[in-house]
Amino acid sequence: MRNTAVIIGAGPGGAAAAVRLAQRGVKDIVLVDKDRFPREKTCGSALSPNGLKIAEELGIGVDVKRLGYHIHSLVVVTPGKRQMHLRTTEGAAVVLLRKHFDNLLVERAKALGVQFRSEFRATELVRDGGGRVVGVRGKDDEIHADYVVAADGAHSIFSNDQRPKRTISTLMGWWEGMEFAPGTMEMIFDKNLSPLYGWMFPETDARVNIGICMDGEGPDGRKTERNVRDVFARFLEDHYASRLAGTRQIGKLKGHPISYTTWIRDCSDDGILFLGEAARITHNATGEGIFQAMQSGMYAADAVADVVSGRATEAKAWAHYTWQCRQRFTFGFVMGHVLRGALKTPLFDAIALAYNSPSVKKVATWALGSALAGSHLTGSAIPDEEAAMPSATPSRAAAN
Repeated sequence: MRNTAVIIGAGPGGAAAAVRLAQRGVKDIVLVDKDRFPREKTCGSALSPNGLKIAEELGIGVDVKRLGYHIHSLVVVTPGKRQMHLRTTEGAAVVLLRKHFDNLLVERAKALGVQFRSEFRATELVRDGGGRVVGVRGKDDEIHADYVVAADGAHSIFSNDQRPKRTISTLMGWWEGMEFAPGTMEMIFDKNLSPLYGWMFPETDARVNIGICMDGEGPDGRKTERNVRDVFARFLEDHYASRLAGTRQIGKLKGHPISYTTWIRDCSDDGILFLGEAARITHNATGEGIFQAMQSGMYAADAVADVVSGRATEAKAWAHYTWQCRQRFTFGFVMGHVLRGALKTPLFDAIALAYNSPSVKKVATWALGSALAGSHLTGSAIPDEEAAMPSATPSRAAAN
């Protein structure tokens, strides 16, 4: 059977592409994934306001808000241990485990008529005599289609981007019983992680996710020799030792690499488009990738739908897809590099110290919002080096 499109990978990007294609009226879509859903996925699991907007467009916004833990504020800790407390002004962020979020998207795609094939481990692309991609081959089967969309993540075996990879290493764990301010995330720009950060994301009233991200390569491009587990242990000791006393750790520490770029390129070929981490479209300063995956998935779906409907040639639609991704993401990625640079100087601490000034607050909020993936934030600062994390009136995430 010849299908219109086959999508490799049912994470947020691939599933979003499937939903969008169905919304555009494209028939005979096949979505494949190596896992059986719902499945566990290691991730910080935070959906930014941008991500929530896309979820609404894809028709799962109500369920995401019903199932997720709502965030209304963010505490940013500078390398000099000064704090800025930023509050959202429009729409809260939400933390929802990927097991549930990804499955919502897959079920939405299925409800719109998309065929979902789980436990299909794609091994290579199928090409015709002229080299055009016309399908994907698995261990025991082939799926042929007019168009292929590759959303197979950071370890993509199909990407044709030959540039050396730049990656972010992550490691995270889960605890019950820790005190935290309700609805508040924490981002700690620790000097040992510079220019990246560690975090605390509440997942429920009883459970938090604490993790770190750090560069996977040094300035020379070679893989870092630092052990991420050792760095994480020091991070916990420096920032969370007292608050984790008496808590219960859930499961083992888990981590995964994040692949990123600043200039998006090499995300198409004859018959195929690449999106999300398969195209290295993740934020270089925060590691955020859920929103970027879904947005690039929607752009890819629109490109395919335009070709199917006769509104554009493949060459024009593919070029427009790359242009849309660059237009939407490049500014944020550049601002991410600005933030990375600022964290290597006293500037970030100076901003925190002056943050209560209305003029400084306005500019700093805009800059931080752009650098931290586009959130619209206002807030107040706690510029004391000795100021504790929000715990004066904490909720205790009591273990049950």
